[in-house]
Amino acid sequence: MASLFAQFGKLALIVCIAVGTCKSETCKDLLSSDVKTPSGRYKISVPSEATVEVYCEMGLNGGGYTFLSPQSLSDITAQDLASMFKDRKSLLIRVWRTDGSQPYAVLQQLEEYAHIPLKLGLNEHSDHEAPVNLQLGLPYLYVSFLPASIASAMPATNGFNVNGFRNAFKPCDRNPSSQITLFPNFREVEFSRYHAKGATCDNLISRLAQNPSGRVMPQEYFMFAEMHFGGCGCYDDTKRLPSVVGYSIGFR
Repeated sequence: MASLFAQFGKLALIVCIAVGTCKSETCKDLLSSDVKTPSGRYKISVPSEATVEVYCEMGLNGGGYTFLSPQSLSDITAQDLASMFKDRKSLLIRVWRTDGSQPYAVLQQLEEYAHIPLKLGLNEHSDHEAPVNLQLGLPYLYVSFLPASIASAMPATNGFNVNGFRNAFKPCDRNPSSQITLFPNFREVEFSRYHAKGATCDNLISRLAQNPSGRVMPQEYFMFAEMHFGGCGCYDDTKRLPSVVGYSIGFR
């Protein structure tokens, strides 16, 4: 009987994949149900009872990463996002290049900050420094590595690991920025002209890796992004990167 139930559950998963109506809360849930679940678009249920379309990356870095489109960011609540973000030790960034490729990087805390969970917020940045481009409006997806209380105290290091590379710098002032933020910019507002070039931002691009399959995500999942690491780090955004169209960030 147990075997019959297991076979029925597997059949139900195959059907939901085929028609795009899987009622899981995250891509990780889908992958846990069947390790052969392929990467692609799925509809998942969230605690607010909304059903949202997401892209699931099922291969890179063990898979199970949920990516949200600009429309999905508008359809969920901050509580929905919190319920989906369970692995607070890694994020997966995909970069859409002008040549059509979409290399990736696994983002993690520096070793000395491994005890600090990554921050992922929807339309909020509580306890962390604000993004520069708030004039672009809601929604926005906010990622931060260090709380403002730590980053403003001029710690010995700031930064993050990118694909295992230690991307760190020594802060020279109390600017607490340590974040990457994605903006759909539905209102078509002009982005900030602020710019502070630095190796911390450059290393994110130079350390990207190509996914072996060459598989790409739908282009509508990519957005304008700013990267700001204060105190002699850097500020850059996707409008200033000549070979980049947009970023997308997945979580699990």
